[in-house]
Amino acid sequence: MRVGIIGAGGIGRMHAKAVTAAEEADLAGVYDVDPDRAQTLARLVGTTAFASPEDLYAASTGVVVASPNRTHAEHARQAIAHGTSVLCEKPMAVSLTQAAEMRTRAMEANGVCAVGFNYRYLPVMRELRTRIESGELGRILHVNVAFKRTSALTRKQFTWRDGLQERFTSGALGDLGVHLIDLLYFLFSSPVDLPNCQVALQTKVATKGSRQVKVDDHTFVSGRLANGPSFTLTASKSSKPEEAGLTLSVTGGLGDFSYNSQDGPVFHLRTGVDWEQLKALGTSYLEDPSGEVAGWADTFLAQLHDWTAAVTTSAQMGTLADFEDGYRAQRVLEELLRTGGRL
Repeated sequence: MRVGIIGAGGIGRMHAKAVTAAEEADLAGVYDVDPDRAQTLARLVGTTAFASPEDLYAASTGVVVASPNRTHAEHARQAIAHGTSVLCEKPMAVSLTQAAEMRTRAMEANGVCAVGFNYRYLPVMRELRTRIESGELGRILHVNVAFKRTSALTRKQFTWRDGLQERFTSGALGDLGVHLIDLLYFLFSSPVDLPNCQVALQTKVATKGSRQVKVDDHTFVSGRLANGPSFTLTASKSSKPEEAGLTLSVTGGLGDFSYNSQDGPVFHLRTGVDWEQLKALGTSYLEDPSGEVAGWADTFLAQLHDWTAAVTTSAQMGTLADFEDGYRAQRVLEELLRTGGRL
């Protein structure tokens, strides 16, 4: 399968590295609205920088859309029209209206349309899902999940991520929390009971330079899943380094599960009196960036494997998120932003 990359930023580079490491895929080339950046990435991974997305679609079996959020819908539309399969980074759109249109187009597409919810592929998520499905934890009562970074503190310059146009998808909730929203559904097979959610949206770093930041950088949500468990969700870009990372704890009627990415690729399980520390097993192929969740780089490779299998052999989606999953997450995101006063 020949894979093209749209967007030569950090996530585009990660997707390109995954493609070059995969046996089942070849890198067709890259496109970016900034030709110099496209050329830089092309030289780094040994591929072609295309002058237009249309030329990239024509040269590719599938394209990864890793450009800014506001461009996702248009690139996906164009690729689908060319008969090209699509792996679109999250969030899939900047509005529920866009997401609905993308979902409709995906239903009519010749190719396979997927959304880049790569945290599904962390080995620890596989471990937790197995224990939930086996009944080892019993009936799930409560979930506490948090994703915290330091970027609002470390990025001093005002960028497109801070502006009004991206206020629904590039804040802490839209950028980080959307992964947690997806994980709640993926792990517990239940939609969020939106009318019963309470949301607090905060902007702790209110200005950068002389410009006002228009997005949230710290969000807390409490609510309930439709099938019963209560949950709390925290997404933050204004956390201190010692607080940063991904944490997840699950309380069940028969046991408890706990994970903190700062501990590395391990999780803690208690089905009796004492906690047991276990390793989340996973083969390492790609090196994680400094400070990233253990196994993060390899999630791109595992996701690519499922996508290429679905495209080339009509295999089941498996762990891979589709545009219906993307639409569902977008709906929750937009309603939480509305509840918190951002819409």
